[in-house]
Amino acid sequence: MKKKLPVIGEELVTRFSNGELVSWTEMINDKTGIILDIFMLESGNREFPAAKVYVMGDDKQTEILLSNLINLSRHKD
Repeated sequence: MKKKLPVIGEELVTRFSNGELVSWTEMINDKTGIILDIFMLESGNREFPAAKVYVMGDDKQTEILLSNLINLSRHKD
């Protein structure tokens, strides 16, 4: 039986969905992509919400923590 680990940033899961357009900064470059999958990433006896993202313009996929993403698909009214 696997021990349940504490989740850091669990509320971020409700802010993102598959297929949404997101942006983030990688080193000094701004990147844009589309969320392909959302999952929990285990690190240091904790879990963090993360996403597999298709990086537009680079034609590759990467994994990034949801806390580093800005959701471009949802607009505030």
